[in-house]
Amino acid sequence: MFKCKVCGSYVEEPLHCSRAAELLVDGARRLRASKLLTAILRHIPDSFGISMDDEGWVKLSELVDKIKAYKPHYNWLSEEVVKAIAQLDPKGRFELRGDLIRARYGHAKRLKLRLRFQEDNEASTLYHGTKVSNLNSILREGIKPMARHMVHLTSTQEEAINVAARRGREVVVFEVDADALRRMGIRVYRASKSIYVVRRVPPSAIKGYKLFRLE
Repeated sequence: MFKCKVCGSYVEEPLHCSRAAELLVDGARRLRASKLLTAILRHIPDSFGISMDDEGWVKLSELVDKIKAYKPHYNWLSEEVVKAIAQLDPKGRFELRGDLIRARYGHAKRLKLRLRFQEDNEASTLYHGTKVSNLNSILREGIKPMARHMVHLTSTQEEAINVAARRGREVVVFEVDADALRRMGIRVYRASKSIYVVRRVPPSAIKGYKLFRLE
């Protein structure tokens, strides 16, 4: 991950604006920091003594200081590196506002946040991936948020497979009728470029499913 010396943008390429860019952090450190930021901002701010408001926002300065205090081997972490990670995240998991940062989606229900999302009225088909052992219960009861604040849906089947792959090699991807959800009075919200969230998905809004065995 780099910073352009000409325009000041955070970029993925070592060359930008026809000049060599400044290396901010290598790929391995970026990956570790991204996972840690996701865990803290979605699930465990209290484990690091970080103050979070009821919309999930935390101060960048406090976030970096507390990470360094609790995990000294992150002494290389800076506010600029965190900003770059947030801006370049391919999944759009983070949101910046001035000196604040938050996760866009995926928060634990126990945090009792009051999250606000942009309502979507355009997506017609969305997808949800999970381990195959959940198939029968979902067909009976629908898709529930469980420990999360909301049910996560993706805009593509491929991304749903990638999400499910974290839980095992045998996965199932459900095709969800977003228009049916709206007709039931269940609002569909867009949380990022490719992630949508809803309160629940009743069985009648599931159009079908596909099983996948991953290598």
